Amino acid sequence: MDFKVLGTIHNTDKISYHGYHRFYPKFLNHLREKEGSLLEIGINMMCSLKLWLDYFPNFSIYGIDIDFSYKHDRGEVFKCDQSNLNDVITSLKDINFLFIIDDGSHVPEHQISCFNYLFDEKLLDGGVYIIEDIETSYWKTGNIYGYKTDYGYLNKKSCIEVFKTILDSINSEFLSIENKILLDSLTSISSSTRSKISTITFGHNCIIITKKTKEDYIYDNREYRFKEKI
Repeated sequence: MDFKVLGTIHNTDKISYHGYHRFYPKFLNHLREKEGSLLEIGINMMCSLKLWLDYFPNFSIYGIDIDFSYKHDRGEVFKCDQSNLNDVITSLKDINFLFIIDDGSHVPEHQISCFNYLFDEKLLDGGVYIIEDIETSYWKTGNIYGYKTDYGYLNKKSCIEVFKTILDSINSEFLSIENKILLDSLTSISSSTRSKISTITFGHNCIIITKKTKEDYIYDNREYRFKEKI
């Protein structure tokens, strides 16, 4: 069964509210028959955990949740606050993932810090990383899960604004040395993490990032053939 059907069966809001079935299969379908592991931050009612178990029949499925821990036949959910992954890093030290999805606190700083570590250190080459609920970057007042949301359009702490800089990082071959230095000062995504990004896609209320494959790295660190033009 396809992503939309399974998501509907398991009553996840990834389908019923967000409509993520419009985007995710384009990036995930090729992984369905592979053997590997998945990590989701934010399990809540476990609807999406059931979705992933059916969608990836050969995957081990792991999770992180602030409220509870849970073991099942094909993996485990670890109790951990997304703002401090140190509590779970040891438990994950021998596991690398083909797919990581952040449906956790939705706090931009948490989304960025988790991406910096997990994409760089725990996602396999060719893997997919998705950040959901980026809507909170547009919130100017209020709070979510006890964290203030004083962001708003073009706010420098916004997850969206930070990830916009990835567009230039992917195309850094065409930047002058001065502009590369400027870019480093404009983003809170580490240079190590940025160097491993192959593509970035902005969808409705989500960001989808893919990690470079061995083929992608062939095109790195070469001198731009039209460098005199930049």
